[in-house]
Amino acid sequence: MHEDYKEPRVVYLAEPGFDADEEEVDLYRLWLVVWQGKWLILGTTLLFTLAAAAISFFYLPVLYKSEAVLVPAGSQESGLGNLGSLVQNLPFPVGLPREGGKAEKIMTFLQSRTLKERLIRKYDLLPVLYKDLWDERAKAWKTSDPEEVPTVTRAIQEERLDDIYWAHRDKKNDLITISWISEDPRFAALMLKRVINELQYYLDHDYESDAKRERIFVERQLAKAEKELEYWDNQVPTSTLTLAKITRERLAAQTVYTELRKQLELAKIAEAKGLISFKVLDPPFTPEKKYKPKRVLICVLTMLASGFMAVFLVFFLRYVRSVRASGVQGDSCG
Repeated sequence: MHEDYKEPRVVYLAEPGFDADEEEVDLYRLWLVVWQGKWLILGTTLLFTLAAAAISFFYLPVLYKSEAVLVPAGSQESGLGNLGSLVQNLPFPVGLPREGGKAEKIMTFLQSRTLKERLIRKYDLLPVLYKDLWDERAKAWKTSDPEEVPTVTRAIQEERLDDIYWAHRDKKNDLITISWISEDPRFAALMLKRVINELQYYLDHDYESDAKRERIFVERQLAKAEKELEYWDNQVPTSTLTLAKITRERLAAQTVYTELRKQLELAKIAEAKGLISFKVLDPPFTPEKKYKPKRVLICVLTMLASGFMAVFLVFFLRYVRSVRASGVQGDSCG
């Protein structure tokens, strides 16, 4: 081997800024800071936890939630029987509305301003929605200022009813769940029954589909065509009105009348097919278990949050003291 050859030296470089002993010292110092401020941490955590417990047990009202589940009725469950096969056997084509959209129309009403206004006015819900302004003993508002007295329009604009009532639709199976929250469990169940009654009344009396409007229009045209046909049936030939003209006009009126009769049958079938109905799958119930407040959860979350806040406060105070100490040393050195 050549005498000038030297074995290369292997140098292991540690990660920059990494020192195991120094890291252990830092962790120990951090622990010392926490330990020195243990009474502040424990006191702060205990204080906030007790405050949260007192508020949840003595201040927050106990609320109950009642629910009901509705399912839109399909064509086979709406009392039409074998309507589909009957339509296929007709000698003329029939265009029927699609089944989809019934759940959306029900949801539209359940979430509409019309329903909310009906509920508030009909069942006098303003004292419930503005409980802080209502004097239960005097049965009057606590304020005499007309601008501060709640109104139905104000309640709707402030979405007060949305805090205690809502409707949700499961798009997978079209199940509609309606919920009502109240301090009185029986009142919550009663209001859901009233909502269902309002929905049924709307579908029976107020809702008007396109098929229904078309049926009404065809009926009016058919009545006019029937009068026209009767008119020409009762005509007799005269010097100015020939038999040929009477026959021609009568055949034209008969054609219009026959065609409108067909259209009326189609409109009736389409209207029956498009009827919206629903079934109450799960009726409203009077809840026994409270919905809110979740006192244990409130206390646990408050304890954790206040504990982290207290630890941060301890380190912040330690940082302030160290800054002040370094400032005093600088002044003395100067």
